[in-house]
Amino acid sequence: METNAIESIGPGAAYLRGAHWFGDAWAVNFWNTRLEQQAARDFATLRQDGFNTVILVVPWAGFATSMTDGSLIPERARRLGEIISLAADSGLNVVLRVGYAWDASVAGSGGWLLNLWLREDAYQGWLDYIEGLHNIASAHENVQFAFLSWEDLWAVEGLGKAPLERRLQLAQQTGFQDWLERYSTLDAVSARFGQTFTRFEQIPVPERMTPAFGLFFDFIDHAWIARFFGPAQERFPSMSMEIRIDSDPVWNGAGELAYWHSHELAWDLPGADWTTIYWAPAMGGLNQGETLSPETAANRLEAMLERIRAVTGNRPIFIDQFLVEDFTPGFESNGRIDRDQVGNFLQRAQPVLEQLAHGYALWTWRDYQHNAVPSPDFSDGGSSWGYQATGENAPLQLKSGESLRRDFSIHEFHSPGGPQSAELCVQTVGDGNSEPDLLIHTQYRPEPLLVDASGAGGSCIGLLISDTTSVTLKTLAPLSLKTIGFSGFTQPTGMRFLNGSKKPVATAWQTLNQSLQRPNPAPFVRYGDGWMGKTFNQQFSASGAAPQILSFTTRLPETWPFTPQITVDVDQLTLTRVACSNNQEHTLPLPETVSQKSGFELAMTVDRTYQVGNDERRLGCLIDDITVQAVSDNP
Repeated sequence: METNAIESIGPGAAYLRGAHWFGDAWAVNFWNTRLEQQAARDFATLRQDGFNTVILVVPWAGFATSMTDGSLIPERARRLGEIISLAADSGLNVVLRVGYAWDASVAGSGGWLLNLWLREDAYQGWLDYIEGLHNIASAHENVQFAFLSWEDLWAVEGLGKAPLERRLQLAQQTGFQDWLERYSTLDAVSARFGQTFTRFEQIPVPERMTPAFGLFFDFIDHAWIARFFGPAQERFPSMSMEIRIDSDPVWNGAGELAYWHSHELAWDLPGADWTTIYWAPAMGGLNQGETLSPETAANRLEAMLERIRAVTGNRPIFIDQFLVEDFTPGFESNGRIDRDQVGNFLQRAQPVLEQLAHGYALWTWRDYQHNAVPSPDFSDGGSSWGYQATGENAPLQLKSGESLRRDFSIHEFHSPGGPQSAELCVQTVGDGNSEPDLLIHTQYRPEPLLVDASGAGGSCIGLLISDTTSVTLKTLAPLSLKTIGFSGFTQPTGMRFLNGSKKPVATAWQTLNQSLQRPNPAPFVRYGDGWMGKTFNQQFSASGAAPQILSFTTRLPETWPFTPQITVDVDQLTLTRVACSNNQEHTLPLPETVSQKSGFELAMTVDRTYQVGNDERRLGCLIDDITVQAVSDNP
């Protein structure tokens, strides 16, 4: 029997089974459509498909009143709260992606997030925006957590392509020079750059194709945590962050690879309840257009999750973009699973997901169509076309002879280099006459095209695209414009087509959801030589007497560069924090409530790990002689 009760998700609770949702639009413009009309219907279907969570992207540009004023636009804030409530009505949790880079209603919205690195007033506005979102989320019990994404903080990577004078300025604006002065020396930096600096003020952002750019990657990793995640979490306490699990090349020059930079420094999010990641089968492959077997893809998923767990320990992992099928424009050469083998892959992935992660989400639940029109259903009253609708029959009624005109930048098509052509679709409500009632004109058509767009599906035409494409629509009779779309591509993904009908693979996704009811985390074990990694856990049986004492010895080589701190948990309750000192015996009394149980789970987690020489393991502390004994009455 279907229930709309909200499931608790996370360790010891339900598996997070989620999907990104954009209504009838796509991520860049869906807040500019009448979402509420679609939400209740879609959310009920999401629940029927076995999902218990909906992911909402919440763009900074579009929700904040300006880049430097984080106050939320009241109408946007109201609508967000309404969508969250509609999700609750359908028994769905909500997870928020905070600070998404794009909103079609704001010109140049993608540039806002670069200014977080360059302008203090933009940074403070961003933090105020996050606090405002928390005020909304905290009023809804079904909002579980939020996350930032490395993608929205990645534009800074392109600064290494600027001229030298600009890179000097950017090194100061981004804080790169201050970071170097705090964490390095002039001699070390000079060696990395291959030139001598006598003052930190002389150091520019490195050129992208030089080995010194590895230093800038180190700076980015540090800033993601210290400058962005940490302060954001102070304002939104359940904040997580989608970490960058891809490595990036560092070059000795054009075409000569120096090494691959891993962003592991920014993986272990301090104080976060969740580690958020993305994943696609192409990761770890040649990506030369190869076809991947289900076995290969499942093995890659397992290897990646094990690698992340080695760094982040027992913090639950949420794959917010489980890109089993990825057809993103510009990545056509990526290795892919045959579409008729996706179900086979999901069967193989099920135990991996159950044991190594606590949740996943589709990007997205159903296919979506790119649309360069900021408000396809004229929720903005036509303002993006320079037209202001008036009266109760808004959004857009046109008299005979009236026209709309808009210039579309190639960048509004959001594909590398822009498409060569796009499809313009118009749907109208006419006067009942089946005669053509609309003229469509672009600079590439010598004669305007005459169409009747009053049918059920409207009318669509293919148009050539340039850096700027001018589109004019002129009416020949009174009509109401219902929708306009100008699409360069459709993104096939997930389990349902554009119209909401099921794909052949839908059954496999529903089966996966039915089987992922509770996480079953694989244990963290000590290595054969006694070393633990980030975390280890072990089950103990009770001795039959109370009270009891836990004893263990820590060992550490004298050459270890720091003293790790160990958090000791019993049945997810923290007992204490001790130092991993060499030849140190630790004796800890167990709480009486634990001693009276038939058994318990011990977990130890270090705050830092270290790699020694060519040892690929991330080592935390060497633990010996773990015992649990009853306290003797006789000394």
